[in-house]
Amino acid sequence: MSGAPAPGREAAAVLAALFDPGSFTAVSDPAEGGPPGVLTGHGTVEGRAVCAVAQAPGGAPGAAAVEAEVRLRALAARTGKPLVTVHDATGPGSARGFGELVRGAVALSGVVPQVAVVTGAADAERALLLPLADVVVAAEGSRSALADPAAAAVLTGRERDARQLGGAALHAAVTGRAAHVAPGPAAAAAFVRELLGHLPGNVLATPPRLPPGAVRVADEDPDEELDALLPADPDAPYDVRDVLARLADDEEPPLELHARHAAGVLTGFTRLDGRSLGVVAPDPSVAGGALDAPAAAKAARFVRFCDAFGVPVLTLVDTAGVVPAGEDDPGAPTVAVAQLLYAYAEASVPLLTVVTGRAHGAALLALGSRHVGADAVLVWPRARLGARDAVAEVAAGHGHGPAPAAGEWARLVARREAERSPAAAVRAGDADAVVGPGRTRAHLARWLDLLERKAVTPPARRHGNLPL
Repeated sequence: MSGAPAPGREAAAVLAALFDPGSFTAVSDPAEGGPPGVLTGHGTVEGRAVCAVAQAPGGAPGAAAVEAEVRLRALAARTGKPLVTVHDATGPGSARGFGELVRGAVALSGVVPQVAVVTGAADAERALLLPLADVVVAAEGSRSALADPAAAAVLTGRERDARQLGGAALHAAVTGRAAHVAPGPAAAAAFVRELLGHLPGNVLATPPRLPPGAVRVADEDPDEELDALLPADPDAPYDVRDVLARLADDEEPPLELHARHAAGVLTGFTRLDGRSLGVVAPDPSVAGGALDAPAAAKAARFVRFCDAFGVPVLTLVDTAGVVPAGEDDPGAPTVAVAQLLYAYAEASVPLLTVVTGRAHGAALLALGSRHVGADAVLVWPRARLGARDAVAEVAAGHGHGPAPAAGEWARLVARREAERSPAAAVRAGDADAVVGPGRTRAHLARWLDLLERKAVTPPARRHGNLPL
């Protein structure tokens, strides 16, 4: 690849860092007589086969290059291998070529994992291909937009540079299209390698599991560090990544997707007892972990992604509830939370939920509720479950009438708190057991063993990877 005139140097650097040394085999290579503008091939990543396409910069690929890309996508579908595409080109330059690429991407949707890496400019029709991938990784300085700055200025009357129109930072934080921003090609490839390590090769395969000797044992000894990690005040903020690190095999925070977008909820991958787990967790350090519309939509799409490829989902719940609708889009929270409910109710993979703190109202139902489909719901002793905050319930009960005396108010709030205790949740059938934080890892490992057959059963239907 080093001497080839195409693809560009950064795209070639991604492929060189992505594949195991010496494993890449070109199917169409400009250096060996293939059409200019595209390099296609396959190799191994951590010993597992992966297909790849990389475009050259500097304009739309020709018809022959598009055909080579279409053939490679068909090869990924036929062999059931993940597909990584590296983008640094406009185009494809013709309606026929673009339509064939779209059909190829849709045919792979929910069948094999599709990861797109943007190293330069993925403009015009190429920008429309990126959202069809499961995960988009953008290198710093890359961009993706339907129109260039000059055309956008004519249409809107506003002058904006390429970064404002579709830079990596914009797609990471605002549009949510970029799941991760990497400082360069090698870092982008490293992220993709780690991501693929959590996913199966295709919808009929099982996610990789590390051998017992390579992971931290989920034993019965309580994790005293986790017991001491959380603040005594259930309303006090803390970083949910610290909790997830204590639950993980490697004692590291999860591999996050869309960390810069809708930061109120964390989505990503971790490992427990050698198994890959998708994680959904409101972050109490961001607005109390309250769900707004972008956060709920982000979580819904991630749950569907995990369900499409048989990855169990672990949900940690500590949230102040759902953010009220704004004047500019009054229906957005309702629609997004309904999408999240749909995603959990539809899922066929193991669903494990741990209520670590507050769980109120619609957020209680939407985040891995037992009644919506969770296989197991564990509750920490500090948790508080209920339709709404206890103080708010008491206030609503008195309406516009006179407020009760201080002592009566405290008694009413205390009674509401008792009704929302972890033990009450178990008695009501809303949870399975009250578990101390330090013993949670062992409990989750046993549940995963029990649900292993469910994890390897292919879903009854194939999920697309577009947002609901």
